[in-house]
Formats: sequence, C-alpha cells, structure tokens
Amino acid sequence: MNVLITGAGGGVARHVIAALEADHELRLVDCVDPEEATVFGGPVRQKVPLRTRWPYVRADILDEEAMLRACEGMEAVIHLAAIPTGHPDEGKAVMMVNAVGTYVVVDAARKAGVRRFFCASSINAFGTIYWRLSGRPSPYTSMPLTEDFQTVEEDPYSLSKRVNEETCATFTRAYGITTAAFRFAGVRGQDGYEQLRDSLAPTMAWNDDLFQWVHAADVAGGIKAALECPTLPDFGVYTLSGPDTRCPEPTMEILERLRPDLAANLTEALPGRAPLMSITKARQTFGYDPRYRLIE
Repeated sequence: MNVLITGAGGGVARHVIAALEADHELRLVDCVDPEEATVFGGPVRQKVPLRTRWPYVRADILDEEAMLRACEGMEAVIHLAAIPTGHPDEGKAVMMVNAVGTYVVVDAARKAGVRRFFCASSINAFGTIYWRLSGRPSPYTSMPLTEDFQTVEEDPYSLSKRVNEETCATFTRAYGITTAAFRFAGVRGQDGYEQLRDSLAPTMAWNDDLFQWVHAADVAGGIKAALECPTLPDFGVYTLSGPDTRCPEPTMEILERLRPDLAANLTEALPGRAPLMSITKARQTFGYDPRYRLIE
C-alpha cells in the first residue's frame, strides 16, 4: 500500500516508519528538513536527524497545494503532525496547526482519492488527563475509561484533538472515506520505557491520569494492524494505551484502596495489573496487541 506519513521526523512517526516499511511504500512529510528533525528527550525536544530511504517532502500541513501534491498516488494517510502543548497562551497556534491542519490534510487526501485516513488523536481528548485548567478533579464515575466517556476538554490541545475526531467522522459521512483517530497514551520510547520499568514504586496516592503509558513501538503496531485490517469500520476512535499500569500493585487493589467509588462501578473486569484506560475496543476491532509491559 502507498502510505503518506505526516510529522515524519517525530518520535512516534519513526516507529511507524519502521513498522510499515517492510510491507508498504512510504512517502514522508514534515515541516523541517530531515537533518533538523527533533524528538522528545526530557523536558525539551532534542535534535535527532532522520535517516531514511523514503521520498521526503518538506511542507507545512496548512499549505493546501503542497498537501494535495503529497497525497497524490497515495492509498492511505497517517497524519501525525501536531503541536503538543495545551498551554492557553499558545492556543491559536495549536488550533491552527492541529485542527485546521488536520482538515487541510484530510481534504487533500479526499481530493487525491485516498481511501484510508488515520490521525493521531490523544488521550487528552478525554479532557481528564493533562492541562485541567480549572483545577477541578476529573469527573470519573466508572472504570476503566472507555471511548464512550463524555469528554470534558478544557485546554486548546485537548480541544484540537477532539475536533480532529469529529473532522474524521465528518469526512466519513460526507465522502465515504475510512477514517480512524487513535488516542495515544503517554508515549515512551525505549529509553523512557526502561526508565519507567526500572523505577516503579509503591502507589501512595490516586492520579487522575490513570497511571497510563504506552511504548511507541506498540502505538506503531496498533496503527499497522488497523491499516491492514480488511474489516476496519468506516469510522472509529480507538485508545492505544499500554497493557498494564505504572503501578506495581494489582489494579483492583489500587481502586479499592484509593477510589472505592470507582471500584464499585466497573464496566469490564480488571484482572491483575490491567490498565484503567480500556484498550478493549482496539483489541476487538483490529487486533491491537501491545507487547511491552512494565512487569512481566
């Protein structure tokens, strides 16, 4: 399959490239030259040049003509480009790049005859995880958190990702394009995964982020599984989280000790160290099967 990947210089995209390149023909897009590409490495992004054999297009996703050219001849688009901050002072830029940019790319894909469009949403689309600007606790009433939860966004990043999900649904309704939005959990590369795995400590307090995480390679594997799934629904929103929590204790023990109100309201069983952010929909729809665990 001919696949276009936007935001190709980023950390998640590099794992997606590695997951797809043996079986698919790729074209890469980013707003910087490969030599200037950056990935997250601590509190700030680190310059890590992208080395690739695939055709590379330097373009802004807000450039309609450039995106149309990039989409020509493609069968699928995996749209990963975004500004990852919910700081309200950057709200206009975040909404322009993340929300309007996604509209430009999916519209270009539609005009070019692309039949599958995937975009990176985020667990921030729930509105309960990061950048809770009001300071109010997250309004959880049951566990685990599923895609059916009524979202409560408060910041521009979370809003932009939720808008992107509705943009995907809109293009499916209007044009019949198969679309999917993936709510990535807190993504860790190999170094971050190892640091997390080696530093697990007893859980002393509840965290509204639900102790979630995911390895970048599992995100890439989930996207590949969806791309190659012949029965993928016309539209869907799917959470891609890890298969366990950041807590060494069993999940039900955590709930019963710290949130008995949620322990009494389960929507599915939580055996062992099962995640509090459900990945059941992704498992059942396209066989999402995260391999990386914090405790084997």
